[in-house]
Amino acid sequence: MLDTLATRLYQFVRRPRWPEVVSREIVVWAYQRLLGREPESEIVITEKMNLRSPFAVIKAILDSPEYAARTPYMDSYAEPLEVEWQVEPDVAAAMLAHISERWRQLGEECPYWSVLAGPEFMSENSAERQQAFYDSGAGDLRMLLATLSRVGRRPEQFPVVFEFGCGLARVTSHLCKQFHHVIAADFSPSHLAIARRALSERGAANVDLKCATAADFGMSTPYDLWFNRFVLQHNPPPLIVAVLERALTLLRPRGLAIFQVPVYLAGYRFKIDEYFRQYANHGPFEMHLLPQPVILDLAHRAGCRLLEIRQEDSAGVPWISQFFTFEKS
Repeated sequence: MLDTLATRLYQFVRRPRWPEVVSREIVVWAYQRLLGREPESEIVITEKMNLRSPFAVIKAILDSPEYAARTPYMDSYAEPLEVEWQVEPDVAAAMLAHISERWRQLGEECPYWSVLAGPEFMSENSAERQQAFYDSGAGDLRMLLATLSRVGRRPEQFPVVFEFGCGLARVTSHLCKQFHHVIAADFSPSHLAIARRALSERGAANVDLKCATAADFGMSTPYDLWFNRFVLQHNPPPLIVAVLERALTLLRPRGLAIFQVPVYLAGYRFKIDEYFRQYANHGPFEMHLLPQPVILDLAHRAGCRLLEIRQEDSAGVPWISQFFTFEKS
């Protein structure tokens, strides 16, 4: 299975204790992994070693103009990908069982890190770190509201919002402040247990939490807005298709589906038989994509029209990821 930054970070930091002091090894590793090169000088290494934590080093590099310039794009000569995305229901159910079990384990072992793969969330979290974790969900809400504004819509036009892959309610805890009613679903009962507690502590009374099962992925009643980020990419293509088909079917007329999914990676391939043979090699996260033509065809068959496509970097380099906004006819 193709390598990801999150997987490498997991392997690097999953040790008895993540060091509090920034070492030279960490600085060099971060430069090699994120920028593909050595630090330019010992002075730069020393500067980074003076930062408050290893995560601060990683964040400084991620925020740099050099890293931003590495955002990939699909060039005119991109080769077609071999992606099998049509499967029988029993095969899709087997995939879902595997994915659900993996996320259940992550929810028990390192729940916060499984949502935000930063080293400060690997171990037991202080109250301060938990607060930072939940505060970060406000950025997703701002992005969603900006998207609505660009397509000429307002939050009050969406009485019922469905958030797929809610995890620990990092974003849910902000959505419920802006929208009348939120339904949030996740594959992992262990994540949902923490989400339920977090919402209760924050006094959120307008959220229904559901477990995404093989029957309907937690989507049982119509809604006005369907939102998803950071989730579809961790599912094999046939599951991404099944989720999107269900999501777009239950969308009410004039409802919007706003979601992120990778659409291209040079050299990526997905074969059903290979996938089942490689379960043990997937690492903590699987990373997958769904080609853009498949997404557009799914939406067309569900009676949805495209309002916006925006390229973005949620999947990280070198994945090409896009945000889609569809409106139901």
